[in-house]
Amino acid sequence: MKKFSFLQKATVVAAMVFTVFACKKQEEQVPQASPDKVSLKEMMSENGANPDDLPLKTEMEKVTAERAQKSKSGHYLYTETNALARNEIIVYEVNTNGELSLMETVPSGGTGTGTGLGSQGAVVLDEAHEMLYAVNAGDHSISSFKVKNNGGLKLTHTTPSMGKTPVSLAVHDNLLYVLNRGSDAIQGFKIGGNGKLTDIVQSNRPLSGMKVDAPQISFTPNGFFVVVTEKATNIVGTFKVNNNGSIMSGKFTKSDGKTPFGFEWSRHKFMIVSNAAGGAAAAGSSTAYTINANGIPKTTNGAIANYQAAPCWVAITKNGRFAYVTNTASNNVSSYYIAGDGGLYLAKGVAATSGMGPLDVVVSNNIYVFVLTSRSHSIDEYYRKPFGELGAIGHVSGVPASATGLASF
Repeated sequence: MKKFSFLQKATVVAAMVFTVFACKKQEEQVPQASPDKVSLKEMMSENGANPDDLPLKTEMEKVTAERAQKSKSGHYLYTETNALARNEIIVYEVNTNGELSLMETVPSGGTGTGTGLGSQGAVVLDEAHEMLYAVNAGDHSISSFKVKNNGGLKLTHTTPSMGKTPVSLAVHDNLLYVLNRGSDAIQGFKIGGNGKLTDIVQSNRPLSGMKVDAPQISFTPNGFFVVVTEKATNIVGTFKVNNNGSIMSGKFTKSDGKTPFGFEWSRHKFMIVSNAAGGAAAAGSSTAYTINANGIPKTTNGAIANYQAAPCWVAITKNGRFAYVTNTASNNVSSYYIAGDGGLYLAKGVAATSGMGPLDVVVSNNIYVFVLTSRSHSIDEYYRKPFGELGAIGHVSGVPASATGLASF
């Protein structure tokens, strides 16, 4: 495991949290926040009360003091090998200095495909962090795991996904929905005791067509709708959830931005979607949507360019102020600020460089950001800095090339 110097950087961050950074000549031009020409950094500071930036000074001072000890933090990171012969979940402990330590690998009870899935949400935690769920795309099944007090996992149930090639999962209360990409359909399950999954009648619904290459499924934060992105058709599909957990037929809306990929939820209502634009150079963007009461997505301020190639995976900070997007073909990470009205603004086109082929991204403990890379076979480690910037810590090497999905608490 290669580690980069971090103590000096962390100390500097602690001292500079509430200062305004001088604009660099190469910094991206961004739209003004409002008619009165408030600067982007003034807007991001939220009058010095941005809840996603406020903890950084205290936390980084604490981390700096504990740097040499590399003690346990009580936070964990999960990914899956997606190996052809036997899929496994890899468990890492997140140390107080942001470095990852391998804890264990746990068989999933299924098989993978041996290659990347090109999806977001292959591994997900429930809201209470008591259960973890994972897809087994090779044998078309889903697995449930009990999360132990020490962050380890115990396999509790494996069941068919009721379709072909499951690639993404969504959990809300006692409901789980799976995106079966090979079937171009979604399927619902009731979550019972110990994570037992029982399929729901009238919950299997088709997407907008065949071979739509859907990468992700998710519930809206209130649980009223299930949402799916479709890369090949440039569509966002929404499905109303009934009281019994079944869903209505989908409504399909053209996306604002080409090749909609991964997405996450900000401020409990705004859907932030990456637009890979077919991988074209410097053509990537992201779009913020609200989901209306009728299930139709509506953009807030359009597709906002990040001038990178193939932005695909998205992670949001705890309080919904910042989004981090991995740019798979540019080998870097961008950051966006999400305003209170859902307006999306590019904070840093390149918030950090990454290993080759960055895929999944996750924010852990609202302080650290981890990125899975496909061609460097690593998980890159970063710490959050003010105004959407990232500082490099190091990386864990030797991650399987077929690994997919990231989940953390």
